[in-house]
Amino acid sequence: MTQFLAFILLIGPLIFVHELGHLLAAKLVDVKVVRFSLGFGPALVRVQLGETEYRIAPIPLGGYVTLLGQSPDEPLAPHEAHRALRNRPLWARYLVLGAGPLFNLLLPLLLYFTFYLGHTVIPPPVIGTVLDDSAAATSELQSGDRIVAIDGTDIRSWGEMQDHVRAAPDREVKLQIERDGVRFDRFVTPRRSVVKNAVDEPEARGMLGVFPWVYAPQIGIVDTRSAAHEQGLQTGDIITSINGEPIATVEDLERELTRQGTALLRLTYLRAVPVRSEFGTYWWYASHHARLLPRHEGGATGLLPANTFVRTVASGSPAARAGIAPGDRVLAVDDRPVTRWETVAVMLDRQGTKPLDLRVQSPGEAPRTVRVEQEVRTHRGIYKQERSYLFFGADPYAKREVPPPEPIRGRVTYAVRSAIDETLSMLGMMWTSLRQMVTLERGVDELSSVVGIFNVAGTAAEQGPGQFLLLMALLSINLGFVNLLPIPILDGGHLMFFTLEALRRRPLGQRAREVASAVGLVIILVLLLIALRNDITRFWMD
Repeated sequence: MTQFLAFILLIGPLIFVHELGHLLAAKLVDVKVVRFSLGFGPALVRVQLGETEYRIAPIPLGGYVTLLGQSPDEPLAPHEAHRALRNRPLWARYLVLGAGPLFNLLLPLLLYFTFYLGHTVIPPPVIGTVLDDSAAATSELQSGDRIVAIDGTDIRSWGEMQDHVRAAPDREVKLQIERDGVRFDRFVTPRRSVVKNAVDEPEARGMLGVFPWVYAPQIGIVDTRSAAHEQGLQTGDIITSINGEPIATVEDLERELTRQGTALLRLTYLRAVPVRSEFGTYWWYASHHARLLPRHEGGATGLLPANTFVRTVASGSPAARAGIAPGDRVLAVDDRPVTRWETVAVMLDRQGTKPLDLRVQSPGEAPRTVRVEQEVRTHRGIYKQERSYLFFGADPYAKREVPPPEPIRGRVTYAVRSAIDETLSMLGMMWTSLRQMVTLERGVDELSSVVGIFNVAGTAAEQGPGQFLLLMALLSINLGFVNLLPIPILDGGHLMFFTLEALRRRPLGQRAREVASAVGLVIILVLLLIALRNDITRFWMD
């Protein structure tokens, strides 16, 4: 019952808005509206207001607006002939038939606005981790830097920073940076990276090579003869202070070790210990102390940042087959030295399924080179969509955190801008998906019917009102977009007939309209059967 109510709440407003568009446009150009119905079948509720009958019907799979003179052979009373749709100017007919899809395309603006207006905080544009050999590293950007402006435009969030940078591949931009309370400018050229977007289209983007998170000062040990190993420290331990100086991030750890040189180090560190109870297993971080005297050759302690050390390896994975084991340290990828796991991840992603050489070192052993070939695997999301991804099978020590979110400055303008951007983005993806289907770049296995909508409605409702609004916005764009397709029996088919009438300077013949409508009906039925088959396979035969 809950799922059925969610389904009604999901598609009901979409149907109402679509038919409301036709109704208002018809009233605006003085076309008589005979009936306005939500649902199909005999009326459950019927109200006559003026010349229009408003009704609610029991089959909630659509709705309709009956207009005077909508059918070419409909008999008309002489005193009402001027209010018939077929006797109105072409621009008026365009408006009436196009208003339904148009309202569906405008509704997401309101839905997205409502969704984003509910946001009170957003991630700040503060750099956490800088990628090895990136545009940011070349320009000496550091962890903790806040990007205040780009090319004179104020930057209020991490997302705004990403949007500006992605739009400038290989083009120099001026960043205003705030570091330790001091503002200065940096000129940076984001590097071009070609990635696939949400509809698998290659897209050139600018990349700074920065991430919002910072790593905890977690250590890795690969030298079993080092002072750290001799004092009992282990890979995964978290350093909290050195000689009384608090250590908060891995960058703090590296700076403090460099500053101390060969002096005696008094360390405080945390080590995770599993504690089992009747409710599950918890990790308890116990505090310990150690004293390290660095080796004189360069002040080496054996303490290394842990985020290039492997924490887990999935059984049977490409990483396991290559001989990578927990505790190994990744030194280089294709002869490119790495100090952060993000570099490893980016290079693995770029390589795809092609072989890639990794230089790794196990504790107490000499470095070795292993060859990895990633696999393509698939998974299903909460809405049962199948997605493919590259699988490596090894995960690093990645105890990290992002800076606390900050209050949004100008929530209304933020919501308006986000709503417009999101709607335009979804329309672009919809157009690309349609083009891919027409050119056979994309199959019809992603089509979904009302059965699929029924199933995802309950899932979206369980996720909360925010996700429900997002799904409603997506379906509204789908409904508006599909109804504009030039297929007879759809609104877009009628608009196509009007266009042909404008070009021919006379209406299309009745026989031609009937044949075209029959062809359109066959197309729609075939697509519905394919979508129904997809949904049955996806939801009930998985």
